[in-house]
Amino acid sequence: MPSDLPELRRHLFLTGDKQVGKSTLLRRLIEARGLDCAGFETQAFCLNGERRGFTLHGRVDMPPYQNDCICCARIEEKRAVPVLPVFEENGVLILKRSLASPAPYILMDELGRLERQAEGFIAQIEACLDSKKRVLGVLQKCGSEHVARIAKRDDVTVLTVTQENRQALFKLLCQRL
Repeated sequence: MPSDLPELRRHLFLTGDKQVGKSTLLRRLIEARGLDCAGFETQAFCLNGERRGFTLHGRVDMPPYQNDCICCARIEEKRAVPVLPVFEENGVLILKRSLASPAPYILMDELGRLERQAEGFIAQIEACLDSKKRVLGVLQKCGSEHVARIAKRDDVTVLTVTQENRQALFKLLCQRL
């Protein structure tokens, strides 16, 4: 992907295989460019050294009992279930506060299949995309309707991250963002 990076539209999402470095690339980009970002990140929740699920971490001021709540729990080796109230209540609050914050960017790391039934959260994602803020995020490779809708928007650029292109992609995005 060297110099053939397409023109960047208002919002930028990264996609790619699991564990390829999408979120890491975004964090590095935010740090390298000094981007002021509200929004959210999903973070691994581990017990005894094993990942048991993920938490939803808001990058806005929130009471500690409302931030870093478990948003999905692993129930089998390759199966996790969403905790819908976390998306519908905490996630909606995070995105509303992100829209009200002075930060010009909103981070959405990451969107995929777990929140597909969280209609209020999805509506708030769309409100963020329709706002004047710029969204940086990660889209899982999945069959979720809301992920497909985001990827098809005229104001969204979706770039695929691979192990082979991630460093070159980082350098190009640092120059173009």
